[in-house]
Amino acid sequence: MIRFLPFLMLSACAELPPVEGTISAAAQRQPAPELAPLDPLLAEGRRVSRAAAAEGDLRARGAALSQAGVAAPETDDLAERGRRLRERAERLRAVEI
Repeated sequence: MIRFLPFLMLSACAELPPVEGTISAAAQRQPAPELAPLDPLLAEGRRVSRAAAAEGDLRARGAALSQAGVAAPETDDLAERGRRLRERAERLRAVEI
């Protein structure tokens, strides 16, 4: 916070352009925006998301798959890698989670 103090002090000395005359007459004739109550918006922000509720289950499934003992690919031959990937996918599908 202290590192930003000189910048904050310099910005206090800045000269801002005048505000008068910057809003067009058409914009001034528009009605004021309708305000929404904050309580429903704040309640929505406190609600637990579906992703947060599923996080524990997904982490447990990921850990089970990581411990399944399926080896990573070891070749640069694309056809061989494809075959091994399909075999690996079959083994992963067979893991009970």
